Amino acid sequence: MRLSVVSLIYLIFFMTGVARAAAVGTATMVIGSPELVSGNHSIQLEKGSQILPETQILTGSGDHVHIRFVDGTLLSVRPNTSLSIVAFDGNEDSVKRFQLSLEEGVIRTISGSGLKAHRDRFRLNTPIAAIGIRGTDFTTRSSKDETSVRVHSGEIVLAPLGGACSAEGLGPCLSDAALSLAAGTSELLRIRAGGLPERFRGTINGVEQPPNTTQSSPQHAEDEGAVGESVVASRLNATDLTPFTDRPDLQKFNDTDSDLDEQRGALVWGHWFTKPRGDDWSPAAVDLLDSFDPTVSNGYYGLFRDPSHAGLIQPVRSKIILGLTAADAYLDFEFATTKANVTAGYLLLDFQSRAFLSELSVDTDRLGPVSLSGTGFISPTGIFISRSSSDRMAGAMTTDGLEAGMLFEKRIGGGVVQGVSVWGQ
Repeated sequence: MRLSVVSLIYLIFFMTGVARAAAVGTATMVIGSPELVSGNHSIQLEKGSQILPETQILTGSGDHVHIRFVDGTLLSVRPNTSLSIVAFDGNEDSVKRFQLSLEEGVIRTISGSGLKAHRDRFRLNTPIAAIGIRGTDFTTRSSKDETSVRVHSGEIVLAPLGGACSAEGLGPCLSDAALSLAAGTSELLRIRAGGLPERFRGTINGVEQPPNTTQSSPQHAEDEGAVGESVVASRLNATDLTPFTDRPDLQKFNDTDSDLDEQRGALVWGHWFTKPRGDDWSPAAVDLLDSFDPTVSNGYYGLFRDPSHAGLIQPVRSKIILGLTAADAYLDFEFATTKANVTAGYLLLDFQSRAFLSELSVDTDRLGPVSLSGTGFISPTGIFISRSSSDRMAGAMTTDGLEAGMLFEKRIGGGVVQGVSVWGQ
């Protein structure tokens, strides 16, 4: 029986003695090329890969991994994330120790039956904070300087690491600095390096600021001061757009609330877990997996492609310019989420150079108009991801190159503009 190269590497990896413990979970869905790292060894994760304790999961732009632990706990590891499985000891009925470390990025955690029975045995650490649970489905965003948590069901406790709150501990840190958050509100918790947890209340039309917003960190003050200068982002320089020397004009687009209501083509956007607020159009991703192949993904949506278009691309022309046919965008700013409108754009596919170029214009209520630009290479199977670290774009196309779906994201002025789009002729 032949083994694929990845499977062979995977087998060797675990036979070398790097893996010293039994598998504690399984990768149930993999998009892109995430890595599983143990010590100095790494392999590419595939669907069905076994997850071990004392290993690290690394995702890049466009990567997305779902993991089911043996106790039933579900973990969604989103793009540009570094997550360590520090320890796991348990089964489907109980958990003795469950410890994760989120160095950077975003994960969503949904407690399984074993963890629900022993909530005090769980801990999620970030570089600056400790998170314990009281039952729970929650999303955590982490960087070296900031951690924020939103609760979808149950309750969490957030506390700064240090003193009596040790990174080696389990369960919530019940210090005077700890702050709890339960589901059922629009609130979330945030903590910055050297500070205490703060409670924010986000609404669809605005945000209730915390009591000490005037005492922002120096980095936050820089972000706020940059809003007026960089809201309308300039186009990339010609040298950044190689091999492109000419750019098409932006094509105007009328972004309506119903343009994604009927997705009938070879490319369909579906939502992970629960629908984001204001979304009344996307089907559940789990329902699409039976008949479509996943391509690219962010924390909210995945783009699914009809298997008949999953092979090598055979474009009808060497260069194709696509226009927007549907889009959904929003702005996350100071923990309030508001609707944004995509007003113009184009997607240029150059199959001779195997490269793409796209520009978008998005109107937001609090940051004004925002421009996004992305350029990168097209894979042989029609997946494309931008090279920029500031304007992130990732998508997939049909084999003839006449339809495409693309997600986009731009961090600007302390906020994030992101969304999904569909393109055609």
